Amino acid sequence: MKIYINENVIEEDVTEKNDILELVESNLENDIVDTIHLDEVEVSLEYFQENELDLERIDKIKFESKKVEQLINETLKEAENYLPKLKNALNNSAELFKNGKEADASDLLDKTLEGIQWYLEVINGIISLLNNEELKDKGNKILSDFTQALNRAMVALQNEDYDYLGDLLEVEMVEYLEKLRNFNQELLEEY
Repeated sequence: MKIYINENVIEEDVTEKNDILELVESNLENDIVDTIHLDEVEVSLEYFQENELDLERIDKIKFESKKVEQLINETLKEAENYLPKLKNALNNSAELFKNGKEADASDLLDKTLEGIQWYLEVINGIISLLNNEELKDKGNKILSDFTQALNRAMVALQNEDYDYLGDLLEVEMVEYLEKLRNFNQELLEEY
């Protein structure tokens, strides 16, 4: 079995999955594994790590990597397009709550919160990589304030205070998404 990073063969004699992962990690400098091809089948790093694989039957494992900065930039650009959609969804949820359509509003809010959770996890990871302490502090403050607003919204939802929840979504949560969009733009300028 041949093991590649991008187009370069790095080893031919390693057959244990953990040894392969250690070998690849030791050969990556400022890169992160983006995709893995087992022969011609593309899999994620998580899939490769978590599943029992019969590596004896595989002729070629190709790890494709990208620079950390490139992945961060791509993620921030994706988020830049995604944040306005989350903002619209929050406004639509608020309107539905205010119009007494709690079931529809709750469904939309659940989906929106999943998207917000994705973004918060991503941005938290990016903040942890920042060398710019001022930007790091600013990001952490926005995230902390946003989390508090999310908590207030969840309490309002649990208490079935739908008018207040609608106001929270429409005003406070949308405002924080706008702050996050601006922060996302600052990060894009940094990367």
